[in-house]
Amino acid sequence: MNKIEAGLASFFGEIMINKSEQRQLQKEALKTLSIHQKQTESNRLYQLLFETAAWQEAGTIAVTLSMPIELDTAPIIEAAWSANKKTVVPKIVNHQMIFVPFDDGSSLQTGQLSIREPVTEVAVSANKIDLVIVPGLAFTRSGARLGFGAGYYDRFLVNYTGKTIALALSPQIKQNIPIEPHDQLIQEVLTVHTTKE
Repeated sequence: MNKIEAGLASFFGEIMINKSEQRQLQKEALKTLSIHQKQTESNRLYQLLFETAAWQEAGTIAVTLSMPIELDTAPIIEAAWSANKKTVVPKIVNHQMIFVPFDDGSSLQTGQLSIREPVTEVAVSANKIDLVIVPGLAFTRSGARLGFGAGYYDRFLVNYTGKTIALALSPQIKQNIPIEPHDQLIQEVLTVHTTKE
């Protein structure tokens, strides 16, 4: 097998792994990051985010309340508050994802996906959100995304016209991610990853 054939085999091999298998692989890969490496990479990603025009110009920012496997979003939320920006976080209501206000006085509960979410159900209109920081398990540099499988963000982003950014730890950057017609691309993927897969 020559290099081109090997490359094609690798490419199609990665594409052929179905999304549920890829999600499991990504979760395992994220667990291999040491606490030190994750913190170092996270700090760099926060810095890159805060330097973007999308962040600096945004008045209202949508961000998740992160789970342990993910990049910690608490410093992002705190930075937004310090800069007098409003933050909104996702909440699942009647099988739809809405964004609700979140501040240091918000009461939290465990939602349908076992994710923390505010008790309030007062939705903030999508056209009031300037920047969405989109979570995911894996990304390509060109903005393809492997989500957690529920499809909420893809459905939300179909009609969203603001800015989208993803922050990717090194195990989250992939050369290829299978794209389906409903998958929405992220406008900007920030990463500290410098080597190719």
